[in-house]
Amino acid sequence: MNGLSLLLGIAVLLVIALAWFAAYYWLNPHVASPDGKARVVGTCGDVMEISLKFREDRVAEGSSWTNGCAHSFNCVCAAVDMAKGKTAEEILDITGLRIQEAVGGLPRDHWHCAGLAAETLHAAVDNYMQASPGVAQKRGKQR
Repeated sequence: MNGLSLLLGIAVLLVIALAWFAAYYWLNPHVASPDGKARVVGTCGDVMEISLKFREDRVAEGSSWTNGCAHSFNCVCAAVDMAKGKTAEEILDITGLRIQEAVGGLPRDHWHCAGLAAETLHAAVDNYMQASPGVAQKRGKQR
């Protein structure tokens, strides 16, 4: 009976581990071969990552990740959602205040989460524009 209990225990642990991995990847979608990506560490220690895929100069897909609190998670997800369908120029108009409004407001001590999400989003757009010379040239002509 001891051997059977050990095998059953291992099987239960294996099922739990597989369920955790499945939930992690389901809740954190990834963009294959992103056109722009950024990883920014905030002064609070939270890390945010954003990956963007562009089609016809507009964000078609995006993914986000953070190791921060629920407010950080909501802000980085909102930033990516707000970027979808927008051009690089339009994304640069997304501010921390607009992200705060999109998540329904934040407690004062978590305002920095929205700012970090906006900073990470802008860094991903900058990465895209640096990697795509045609976009940077087009942006320069519009000014």
